[in-house]
Amino acid sequence: MSHSRSCRRGRLLRALLVALTAAVVLAGCVSLPRSGPVRASDPELPASQGIGLFARGPEAGAEPQEIVEGFLTAVQAGYSDDFLVAREFLAGSAVQTWQPLEQVRIYSDSETPRFSRSPEGAVQLSVGSLASVDAEGRYSESAPDTAVETEFTLARDPEGEWRIIELDDGVVLPAAIFSSVYVSSALYFLTPDLEAFVPDARWYPQQTLATSLVRGLLQGPSPWLAPGVVTMVPPGTRMTVEAVTVTDNVARVDLSAEAVSAEPDERALLYAQLERTLRGVSGVQDLEIIAAGAPFEVPEDVPALQSYPYSATNMVVVSGGGLADVVGGELVPRAGSEQLAGMDPRHPAVGYEGEGAATVLLAGTDRLITAPTAESQPFQLYSGANLVPPSVDRHGWVWTTPAASDGRLVAVRTDGTQVAVEAPWLDGGTVRSLRISRDGARAVVVWEEAGSVVVDTAVVVRETDGTPRGLAEPVRFAERLDDATQLAWVDEQTVAVLGTSEGDAAATVHLVPLGGPSSRLPLVEGAVTLTAGRGDRSIVLGTAAGRVHERNGASWRPVLSDAYYPALPG
Repeated sequence: MSHSRSCRRGRLLRALLVALTAAVVLAGCVSLPRSGPVRASDPELPASQGIGLFARGPEAGAEPQEIVEGFLTAVQAGYSDDFLVAREFLAGSAVQTWQPLEQVRIYSDSETPRFSRSPEGAVQLSVGSLASVDAEGRYSESAPDTAVETEFTLARDPEGEWRIIELDDGVVLPAAIFSSVYVSSALYFLTPDLEAFVPDARWYPQQTLATSLVRGLLQGPSPWLAPGVVTMVPPGTRMTVEAVTVTDNVARVDLSAEAVSAEPDERALLYAQLERTLRGVSGVQDLEIIAAGAPFEVPEDVPALQSYPYSATNMVVVSGGGLADVVGGELVPRAGSEQLAGMDPRHPAVGYEGEGAATVLLAGTDRLITAPTAESQPFQLYSGANLVPPSVDRHGWVWTTPAASDGRLVAVRTDGTQVAVEAPWLDGGTVRSLRISRDGARAVVVWEEAGSVVVDTAVVVRETDGTPRGLAEPVRFAERLDDATQLAWVDEQTVAVLGTSEGDAAATVHLVPLGGPSSRLPLVEGAVTLTAGRGDRSIVLGTAAGRVHERNGASWRPVLSDAYYPALPG
């Protein structure tokens, strides 16, 4: 490579990085991409194939605020140099005790951090908060008007230069830098019946993604998820080589002797967990497991589990006072629907069994009934005041509850079997919407608590036969919403929520990952209900005027009229 060519490429990379961090330089010259975002190098590759990014150390004579600003910039490049340059801004015990990966606090790119001095002379930083990520990679959106606030205590070193001697663990990053360094991923655990995967959303530095994912899987699920999932990782299992190596597209995982204690069927499921968890790592196409220094023997028939069970059943709507299937874009009235005349049918819900799947609905606001057919009349399954629209899980249980909660939900089967599902954290609140995930392991709930509308997710605790018994303690998400009315699962980790944010006058759809940043879709005037199949392109909205809209590129298009309460399976 000629000197002039290498310098031109060096200048290109510096210009791109200045736009993001304003203070990093290129260490070494390599072939650079000509398009796409600037990203950190992949540590799973040999070091010679990566690009090492290093920030400048402290300038001589820098004042306290300049030292803090330089430190914050060095932190942005710290994922490439193990924070070595960032530590040059520290002194005393802080050099060793500061833990940069303990937490990430994220702020908007449109905001500029504000600096001030405390009465004791410390440099204080304040900036509006978007989200945070904890040491285990769990992402939490911040409520509106929440701020990142942190303080840096400085002192002069023996050479008379200012250095930071006290600071909070973790780092503070603008959103653009966070998204270039961290990647959304998931650990995969199992439903108790071993029939489906359940994701546990995490964010890890992409430089160490494969290693972080395996380490996280061995540590187990998040506390909120643990009561309703299982793992085939034998207790005490750890990595004996503290890095997952990727060679010729094969990820090698070295496990301790505890892994050998797994029975053959458990080994197959453990392999499936690891394979599914590593599937999202770039360059990984196969998996090799070593346990106690020897190949980990796995049966050939590794289970093919799903993480988002799905049925292609036609959409169902309420039309002309009865039920209708949407076939080829046309409304086809269901046989027997004339029996719903005068019953005020609302909010149908459909099972996952495909053609002939059970359909239930509300009659008015207070009765849950089965849908009539040509051979059968509607059958009342449950009655209660102001029932929440029903949701059907993959085990065939239909979920609902009176809006005014006493801390219990109701789950019924179409044969009339009924159980109370304990959810004591809902006691005294008003439930607006309830949906069970397609894996059957999680519930999302919109409810009003002490005058505030919140969105929670909780794991479903079931008996071995799939009978639901309770919802464990919830985790709050969708913190940036001001109001919400309805929701639907869009994929294994994302929920569509109909609500308002940032002072909206009218409700619109927000895509809210369980552990990730939310986004807002264009407005559909008068939208009151929603449903979804597989992916955000499958979202369907129903309006109060009986118009049904579906996603059409980046916007919506009306597809039906005189159709209410559109419903896809679940």
